[in-house]
Amino acid sequence: MTEKVCLERREHLPVPLIYLASAEDLAAWYVSGLLWSLEHGERALAISCFDTQRAFGFSMDQAAQTVLRAVTDVLYGHPEAESLTILCGDGESWRAYNFWWNMLYAEHRPAHEQQGIFPPKILTERTGEGIV
Repeated sequence: MTEKVCLERREHLPVPLIYLASAEDLAAWYVSGLLWSLEHGERALAISCFDTQRAFGFSMDQAAQTVLRAVTDVLYGHPEAESLTILCGDGESWRAYNFWWNMLYAEHRPAHEQQGIFPPKILTERTGEGIV
C-alpha cells in the first residue's frame, strides 16, 4: 500500500480553521476526511500538512508520525483507494513528513542529508542547546 503514497511540497496551503489539541486529534481529523472522500466515490485522495508547532503548539515530529500511521491504516483498510498525496505547505512539515515517511515505510533508508531530510532536533535538558 505504501507505493500509493506521494509526498509533495506546495506553497501557500491553507491551515484548517479548527482547533486541534493533539497529534491524535489531527490524525483523526485527516482520517475522517479521507473516509468521507472514499464514501463519496473519491479514489485519488490528498491531505494538506502544515507546521503544527506554529499553528497548534504541538510537535511536528509527533504529528508526522501519528498522521502517517493513521492515513496508511486507511489505505490498508480501503484497497479501493488508488493514491494518497500528502501535500506539505511549508519547510517544517516537508522535512518532518519526509523524515518520518522514510523512517517508518521506506524500503531503503536514505542518508539524512539527502533531499533536504534532516533528523529531528533534540534539546538537551541542561543547556537547551540543540543536538542532532
